[in-house]
Amino acid sequence: MIATRTGWRVAVVLAACLVANAIWIGGHLDQLRPLMAGHPAPPLALPRIGPTGAVDGPVVDLAASRGKVVVVDFWATWCQPCLASLPQLDRASRRWGDRVTMIAANVDDPAEARALFTDSGYQLTLVASDEATEARYGVYSYPRTVVIDAAGVVRLITSRAGAAEAAVDRLLAASAHR
Repeated sequence: MIATRTGWRVAVVLAACLVANAIWIGGHLDQLRPLMAGHPAPPLALPRIGPTGAVDGPVVDLAASRGKVVVVDFWATWCQPCLASLPQLDRASRRWGDRVTMIAANVDDPAEARALFTDSGYQLTLVASDEATEARYGVYSYPRTVVIDAAGVVRLITSRAGAAEAAVDRLLAASAHR
């Protein structure tokens, strides 16, 4: 009889865990879905890295850029491919002007990132990334560059600045012909 009661208790606990997991999954589908071209871009709201390297600047919110093409580049100060792509992204961003929102999301040391941007004269919008945003954007290697169209749909996910630049140029050309 004791074994039967214990078995029922275990079954009830397991059922409660399954229900709790199903409720959590239902509320977090956006976080669990892999980022794919053609799907809506996940929310993004990250703080700017200020002139002193402190993460105290105003929040850059993806929703505020609706109607513009957005490029989000996740990068690290220790990542050589990231450091090699930043000058190209900066040049492209200057060429695009205010038609494109360019976000450089630093994943490691904000003070070091700010020093690099200051020394190099980069004008990209520098923000501090967080683990939740990186998970939503599927950032598992660096650099990870995501091109989002004016409607908020992911159009390209790449590690190559040249591919991102070409995708943005195509999106801008297509919108100019409308």
